[in-house]
Amino acid sequence: MATDGFFAHESADGSAFWKRIKLYYSASGHRYWAVGENIVWASPSLIAKQAVKMWMNSPPHRANLLSSQWREIGLSAVHSSSASGPYQDRAATIVTADFGVRR
Repeated sequence: MATDGFFAHESADGSAFWKRIKLYYSASGHRYWAVGENIVWASPSLIAKQAVKMWMNSPPHRANLLSSQWREIGLSAVHSSSASGPYQDRAATIVTADFGVRR
């Protein structure tokens, strides 16, 4: 996101986030597969406690965090010293949490 200058659940090519996740978190061999995603950014930096607080103050993000459905999680934090697009060429830290379940 920082490299391509965008901030959205959709991938840089416009495809849905679940399609990107499915490349790495396969549904093969499972009858049920579902994923969710939380993203947040701040400038110039963001620590885990701040990211979680921001998510907890957002009803859809809070629902993802508190859902009993999820069984696995993938976390990412990236810092860019100068990111374009919505970051306005400022330093930015982007945090992503992807949630999943396969049965």
